[in-house]
Amino acid sequence: MRFIPEDRMPIENTPRIEGVKCRVLLYLIFFGLTLLPLFLALYVWYEYDWVVGVAFGLLFYLVSAIVGSKMRIASIPADQRERNLSSMDIAKWYTKLHFCR
Repeated sequence: MRFIPEDRMPIENTPRIEGVKCRVLLYLIFFGLTLLPLFLALYVWYEYDWVVGVAFGLLFYLVSAIVGSKMRIASIPADQRERNLSSMDIAKWYTKLHFCR
């Protein structure tokens, strides 16, 4: 038997994204958060030096984490922020609430 307080709402599932434009936007946001820092770091490494590439890679991943955190705060309901969500889940919530209603 589970104890669930009556005044608490159940946790919502991650929203489903429908439509081609919304899915394209979803994957652009997701790959922007996960792969863009890597590609930028590799470009800086190629153009300058490996030490500068590593330093900028760490900086780009830090900026990506901050942007992902801001997106999480702006889109996920307050009672669900304690859940562990992947970058794809954060991108789904953000896309659904801000672009594809």
